[in-house]
Amino acid sequence: MFDKFRLKAVLVDYKKCFVQTQWPDEKYKWEAVKCFQVNWDVNSDDFTYMLAKALSQTGNLLASVNNFPARMITKFAEIAEEEVRAMFIELFDESKDVYERISNFKQKSNSLLERYGNGAAQHYQYENAICTYLWLRYPDKYYIYKLSEIKAVSSELESDYTFKKGAYADNIRNFLAFYNEICAELKQDDELKNLLASQITGTCYPDPELHTLTIDVGFFISRYLNKKDATPTADEWWPSDYTPALSVDEWEALLGDNEVFTDSSLEIMKRMLDYGGKATCTQLSIKYGESKNFYNAGSSALAKRVVQKTGCPVIPRDDDSTRWWPVLYVGKNAKKDEDGAFVWKLRDELNEALKRIDLAKVKLYANLTPVFWKISHGTDWITDAEAATFDKRRVVVVHKDTAAKGKTKVSQGEDFVANMKKGDFFYLCRGNSIRLLCRIDTDEVEENPEKQDGWCERSYTVIAESRDTNAYSGEKKWWTPNDNSTCIPVPESEKGLFDEYILKPYFNLTTEDLLRNDTSGMHYWFLNANPKMWSMSSMPVGEVQDYTLYNDNGNKRRIFQNFLDAKAGDMVIGYESTPVKQIVALMRISAEQDGEKIYFEKLEGLSSPIDFATLKACSELERMEYFGMQQGSLFKLTKGEYEFILDMIRDENPAPASKGNEKYDKAKFLEDVYMTESKYDRLVAVLKKKKNVILQGAPGVGKTFAAKRLAYSIMEEVDDDRIEFVQFHQNYSYEDFMMGYKPVEDGFELKYGIFYRFCQKAANHLDKDYFFIIDEINRGNMSKIFGELLMLIEADYRDKKATLAYNGLSFSVPKCLHIIGMMNTADRSLAMIDYALRRRFSFFDMEPGFESEGFMKYQKGLANDTFDALIDKIKDLNREIMQDKSLGKGFCIGHSYLCNAKQCTDDWMKDVVDFDILPMLSEYWFDDAKKLQRWENILHGVFQ
Repeated sequence: MFDKFRLKAVLVDYKKCFVQTQWPDEKYKWEAVKCFQVNWDVNSDDFTYMLAKALSQTGNLLASVNNFPARMITKFAEIAEEEVRAMFIELFDESKDVYERISNFKQKSNSLLERYGNGAAQHYQYENAICTYLWLRYPDKYYIYKLSEIKAVSSELESDYTFKKGAYADNIRNFLAFYNEICAELKQDDELKNLLASQITGTCYPDPELHTLTIDVGFFISRYLNKKDATPTADEWWPSDYTPALSVDEWEALLGDNEVFTDSSLEIMKRMLDYGGKATCTQLSIKYGESKNFYNAGSSALAKRVVQKTGCPVIPRDDDSTRWWPVLYVGKNAKKDEDGAFVWKLRDELNEALKRIDLAKVKLYANLTPVFWKISHGTDWITDAEAATFDKRRVVVVHKDTAAKGKTKVSQGEDFVANMKKGDFFYLCRGNSIRLLCRIDTDEVEENPEKQDGWCERSYTVIAESRDTNAYSGEKKWWTPNDNSTCIPVPESEKGLFDEYILKPYFNLTTEDLLRNDTSGMHYWFLNANPKMWSMSSMPVGEVQDYTLYNDNGNKRRIFQNFLDAKAGDMVIGYESTPVKQIVALMRISAEQDGEKIYFEKLEGLSSPIDFATLKACSELERMEYFGMQQGSLFKLTKGEYEFILDMIRDENPAPASKGNEKYDKAKFLEDVYMTESKYDRLVAVLKKKKNVILQGAPGVGKTFAAKRLAYSIMEEVDDDRIEFVQFHQNYSYEDFMMGYKPVEDGFELKYGIFYRFCQKAANHLDKDYFFIIDEINRGNMSKIFGELLMLIEADYRDKKATLAYNGLSFSVPKCLHIIGMMNTADRSLAMIDYALRRRFSFFDMEPGFESEGFMKYQKGLANDTFDALIDKIKDLNREIMQDKSLGKGFCIGHSYLCNAKQCTDDWMKDVVDFDILPMLSEYWFDDAKKLQRWENILHGVFQ
């Protein structure tokens, strides 16, 4: 029991902030359940991959600073897949007591840790994680268990349930009973249920029993209800009652002290100032480059040096650690439309001091060129067992407080956490022995689960193993193995020595070899072109277009320096200006400027272009160079801006799937589709020659079924990415098919139709066949739908450009695109297809396949005398239909009505006769009741 009035009071606050703050922050719980439900398959051949994918959206539910249950159970599955599979089978066995299952899962995790832990301190599979697995599997029965959270909820609601540390079984049973009571109350709150329903999307589990909502209400009570004043709101800067008590003059003096404000610290300051004095780490990362960690950890390290230098006051945390960033900034929670979680603002005195000094020589944008590092897993601090574990997990480990080395005041720990970046190279030594040459493969830095206590790790990819693991005895530098250093960058001026001492003798490589094919130093550009002068959308993939550095008057183009900075291999976002105003292509600089021209190669056209309005609405792109000066051609993009735009593009234009597709050939077609081999050969020949074909025939002859498999057989694989399907109807128009203006909030906007987008998609892969399938092609107004396409779809006019009426730009239909239409010849309500369109298509009759080899094989396999008799009668029926002058062969009964039976029973065959065949005959012979009755008797007589 608990105080229900207290719960109702809680729900008043919860509902007030649900849509604005609670749901955006906590929606991932519902998404995590949906992801698990979609991917979970305990019998999967690749159980480890399935498990990782099923848990991929759990986020901090199964991972935190000192807790890694998802990662650990996945690692166990990599080593002992069948044991972990059996653990989950038992855990999800609802016939057993719930705590007995949880306890067994823990015990078996202990066993896995002993055998495969490689020195890891714990397996992390405790009640919280195991109950989370149960909730993911049975989201309408279980909840997430977290003792501290449950005790807070119990206290706030004054419940009768008790929860004691160590009383695991009782705690679990009381927890489930307690949350079931809360859930029952939530189900009575219609307003709350409607709020949830209004926010649920297709990516979320629908939560019909409100168990996930119950979890979230509990989380709200424990984390926020009694802590409203502990953290700032989105509208107030924090802390308001603390200051480092440093004047503008004192900050100015500190800025001139390179032991405090190192090069990287000044870069952070200059970027904060350039961004307007306030930004999230994510915003700085997107705009100027470097990782979020560079700004986060780098700011904390800078603040620490300021405190050490000045002795200024700091803000202690509850756990006796120090909150460093308020020395430099005040902060507040980011708004929903801001990228990142927390906004920092430069303290006024520091801001003013920054404006006094000359920052001209400080880099505004990150240097993307990889840095070379030495990292040592020293024998004094890392045991052999730990080093073996790190090697197996492919992580490099350094303590965050490792001291500075040499003349620099930047600590080695700060270098590892903040300054090292994805793409940097390092060689790894164990003591004085060189072991590996590697590359950092992520910007993420995590606490090392084996050592914890400030030890951090980064993951890497191995490039080469050392050819000699004997103790190094060469020249000594800060970055050589025989120096007592842990994480040291190789100076740019000493790369030649680095080649001589390390790379050549131990790996037979040089820095030049490693950088030759490196793309991390690549630049990114936004190309703005007038489509009436140069249409990137109609430019074939692979074609190269030159662009002059000077306009027709001989004057330099705007932002001329960008043309000089662009290098071969740089990536380019292709944007067409008015009237299109869309991103239409991905391009690459194929050759840098030669003094007169620069050269662009088209890599991909976008079947779903990205509108200017969509770009402009993204706060992450608000400082893009193009938005500050739209007059010009070539604009700089940061790596973060490019990747953000590329993500937008991929949301609408997914990259082709790389997975292997099922093979499909002529033999498979003839097995699936009941057509003779000679007819198939003729159909393929006609389609390849004419490019457009209409499959016509009576209902039930398998036109739709055959169309897709015809495409598969020509592609020689099952690839639905290269097939588009649409059905015409009387209201279908050119605006739906090609393009047209559609209403938006403030007027009308040009939108591209399904055929236009599919042509753009096909144009990206001219070496592959694409198929556009149109069902019920004769139900639409063909001239109205096709417009000028009547010419462009002709085989002789493929790849020929014509000007479109709506946007005045050129367009062509690629040769690799084939159109397959389907037409029902038995529908009397449809007019004949017009002659202009008929000339562009070949018409192929699809007939009942009762005589085909495939159907006869299927019929023989059923071994049913009644079925054989029914087929004989339908053949007789078809002969009579063909002889009927008012009908003909286009009205015959197709074979598909009698295919794909799981069991050939009399009831199934009667249903086909009564509900498929006889209703059709009643339409055919609506004016001849005797003939209809005769055939009804004949068909029913089969079952007598």
